[in-house]
Amino acid sequence: MGSIMPAWTSASRRVALLTALLGLAAVGINPAAAFSVASLDERFDNGLLMVDARVDYALTATAIEGLESGVDLVITQRLSLERPRWWWRDVQVVDQQRRYRLAYHAISRRYVLNRLASGESRSYRSLDALLTRLGRIEAWPVIGRDRLEDGQTYRLRFDTELDADALPRLLRTVAWTSADWQLRSEPRTLEVQP
Repeated sequence: MGSIMPAWTSASRRVALLTALLGLAAVGINPAAAFSVASLDERFDNGLLMVDARVDYALTATAIEGLESGVDLVITQRLSLERPRWWWRDVQVVDQQRRYRLAYHAISRRYVLNRLASGESRSYRSLDALLTRLGRIEAWPVIGRDRLEDGQTYRLRFDTELDADALPRLLRTVAWTSADWQLRSEPRTLEVQP
């Protein structure tokens, strides 16, 4: 008659190891790279609220490896303008987003930045040059001054993230659970008065 003890010990070790791995995944390991909104500025130009921002984009080694292996990355930039209310939820005045596709062409050894809404495309010799350009947001038109109430304070909110849902289907499951693919910025807010 064989002993059950070694099998039980082996199974309990597997369960303990699996529990530890799931615990690390749930806590989330903060990757060395992330997105950070360095500055957010507003101005009125010819009766139009414009936003300028600087974002520091840093990709993880895993994301860079995926990009250079042919996986396109989609970056989403979101901008919203809200009118705060003390008695109810804030009023969403404007909610806009820009989506960009980052690609690598192995034959030409160039990185390509493509704005998805317009199809505008530019290529760069280095990933750093592409990320610097992507992080320089200038004159983003938000709303006409005439659509804002005088004396009212509004809250401008900006954030950006790597869109894990835009990754190839087989990679999505890994991206949803891996900190290497969970790249996003903390929201940056700014008060605006017309």
